[in-house]
This record gives sequence, structure tokens and C-alpha cells, in this order.
Amino acid sequence: MEGRQGMRPAPEQLRAHCQYFSRLGWALFGYMAAMLAVQTVVSAAAALLAPGLPAQPVFLWLLSVLSGYGAGGLVFFLVVRGVPAPPPAPARPMGPGKLLRVYVLCLGSTYLVNLITLTLMEVVGLLRGAPVDNPVDQMAAYPMLLNVLLGCVIAPVMEELIFRKLLLSRLRPYGSRFALWASALCFGLFHGNFSQFFYACAVGLVLGWAALISGRIWQPILLHAGINAVSTVLLPLVEPLGAPGEALLSLLVLGAILLGAVFFPLLRRSDPLPPHDGPLSPRWTWRVFLESPGTACFLLLSLLLCAAWLL
Repeated sequence: MEGRQGMRPAPEQLRAHCQYFSRLGWALFGYMAAMLAVQTVVSAAAALLAPGLPAQPVFLWLLSVLSGYGAGGLVFFLVVRGVPAPPPAPARPMGPGKLLRVYVLCLGSTYLVNLITLTLMEVVGLLRGAPVDNPVDQMAAYPMLLNVLLGCVIAPVMEELIFRKLLLSRLRPYGSRFALWASALCFGLFHGNFSQFFYACAVGLVLGWAALISGRIWQPILLHAGINAVSTVLLPLVEPLGAPGEALLSLLVLGAILLGAVFFPLLRRSDPLPPHDGPLSPRWTWRVFLESPGTACFLLLSLLLCAAWLL
């Protein structure tokens, strides 16, 4: 009861909750560390054995997929499986109409926050005297078929399983709202750069909410694939059209932002998240989560990567 009222919980309580959060944090840290290690070692070996190979788009695509969703994903699964999962939430899949509204909200939040981020990165570029590299631009060099496979299949399946299934479900006993915001924060930091951090957090909130209210992971996977399909399928098709293509994309962005703003309060009222019902007060939940060793190391590594993109 002390934790619920905001008072300092008993030491044994703090220790148990800290260990729980720390295990989740170490899973995320291990994910990123394994991914970076594989990328560093393989890139260095390729540069020595075949100097032209690291510049090949197919090699870069394979390295990205195998390091991130192969080595990194495997480490995450191995570590997180030791954290007990609560009983699954009741299944309440969204109907087609509601799923479409949530999809529009996903697009609108992504585009709105991305526009703000692009403006912010422009300012940072002016202050440092050089434009800030956006890692998303590197994907343009990949063959379109591989981009579609990555963006519409591999990334949605793996990222939703990790962040909206395994991580979100294990944070949910501390309150649905905390689980939603904490998982979205981790999802944003996982990208390792400020160009993607903010809109990844925003879309992570919508996808996490969809996972919580539906109780089914396939719906966030479908939404995630639909978001990525715009950039991997629609954008390459309309770009060659020139001005008409740009007008179509601008209409899509503006329409998604406006409709998303309309749908947001309606969806929020239709399925509100329950009030905080975790074993600790919200303040102590966040404090123990952020100060646990595993989470702190994950946050530090992520922020160092984000800062490196600005140098």
C-alpha cells in the first residue's frame, strides 16, 4: 500500500521490482550490444577480405537484418524468457472500421512528429555547420524488393513481437499506462538516432494502445506493416511521377494528420486505459524502472548512439 500512496516501499519490495525491471533492461541492452557487435565485426572483416563488399546494398541489407533481427533478436529472446509473463489479456480484436481509424492515426502521428523532427534536425544542422544524416535515407539504396520484405514483413513481425508482445506484456502488471509509455520510450531509443526517435515513440504509443485494447499481436503487426508500406511501396511508385506524385504524397500526409487529429479523441474515449493499478505508485514505478541497472545501461547506450549521429 505504501508504494501506491507514493511513499517509499520496503527495501525488499524495491529490490524485487528493481531486479524485474533490470532483467528487461538487460534484454534490451543485449539486443543493441549484439547488433552493434555483429555489425562492427562483420563490416571490419568484409573490409579486409573484400574491400568493395561493405558498399554493396545487398550486403548492407543482409548485415542490417541478420545483426538486428538475427543476433540481436536472439539475445533478447534468450534473456527475456527468464522474466515471468503475466496471463494474456482478454482478446478483443478491433473490427475493420476501427482498425482503419487506428491506421490513419498511426500515419498521422508519424507524419506530424516526423515533420517536427525534420525541422529540429535542420536547426541542429545549421548550428553544427553540416546536415544531420538520416539513417532512413540509407535504405533508398536497397533493392525495392528487399526494402518491401524488410519494411512490410521482417521489421513489423520482429519489432511487434519484441516491443508490443514480450516487453509490453511484462510491463503491464505495473499498470497499462506505464507499460504503454515505457515500451514506447524503449522503442524510440532502440532506433539509436534522433531522426527516428520521436516519431518511433509516437507510433509506439498508438501500436502499444492497439495491442493493449485488442489483446492480439497480429493487429499491431498489420498496422506496422501498413505504415511501412507507404515508404517502401507507395513512395517509390509515385516519386517518378514528379509534381503530381509530390502533390499526392502531400495530400496523403495532410489528410492523415487532419483525420488522425479527429480520430484520436474518439478512439481514446471509446477504449480508455484503466487507472494505475500497479504494485507501486506511478512515481516509484518510473523511478525503479529508470534506475534499475539493466534499464540504465540500455538508456545510456541508446543515448550515446543518438548523440553519435549528431557529431
